[in-house]
Amino acid sequence: MPGINPNFICHKLFVFVKAKLVAQRRRKLEEQRKQLVKEEYEKLIKVGFIREVEYSTWLSNIVMVKKSNRK
Repeated sequence: MPGINPNFICHKLFVFVKAKLVAQRRRKLEEQRKQLVKEEYEKLIKVGFIREVEYSTWLSNIVMVKKSNRK
């Protein structure tokens, strides 16, 4: 978030070195949901709220949750 010190609020992924690597099965989204996810992703990237990070393996599926206003 712009204006907030990254040292105060920053998510980092700590992985146990000896852990066995397991990737989830990729789940496909229907076209309407895929478009909504893409729009939200682009909006968050544009304002600098999130940034793209490359990991050697794929981490998890996207989970869509309805807001209290049913969007």
